[in-house]
Amino acid sequence: MKNVALLFGVVAITLVGCKNGEKTEASSEDMTETVDSTVVDSHNSETSLDWAGVYEGTTPCADCDGIKTVVELKDDKTYILSQTYLSDYEDKKAEIGETGTFTWDETGSKITLNIKNGTLKFKVGENQLTMLDLDGNVVTGDLADFYILKKTVE
Repeated sequence: MKNVALLFGVVAITLVGCKNGEKTEASSEDMTETVDSTVVDSHNSETSLDWAGVYEGTTPCADCDGIKTVVELKDDKTYILSQTYLSDYEDKKAEIGETGTFTWDETGSKITLNIKNGTLKFKVGENQLTMLDLDGNVVTGDLADFYILKKTVE
């Protein structure tokens, strides 16, 4: 009789344990549905920053002392670009200026200026533009800080 009671007890515990497992699975499914319905944050540089304005800095140059770069971004997605090649030699001094339009990438964090000879890409940050390489990546290394244009105070 003791064996029957012991067997009955083990079966009862097993059934109760299985029932608790079912509740846990239901809770996991409920949690999955909650996670899937999470709202995606749509804040980015385009929508959250006061990006319109004038940015300047001196970017590196292979055969001159630097390139003074000034970019003015306007609310209507047009720009004015001025690049002055700095050199001690008169024959190496040059200034390039142009205007055009720019576009935002799908993430709203980078812009592409459509210039005469191709494109210039920048990452838009709080009061700064970071010039990107040809592939659209942030320049790294010792000269990385020289590719940052700071917003001027108007």
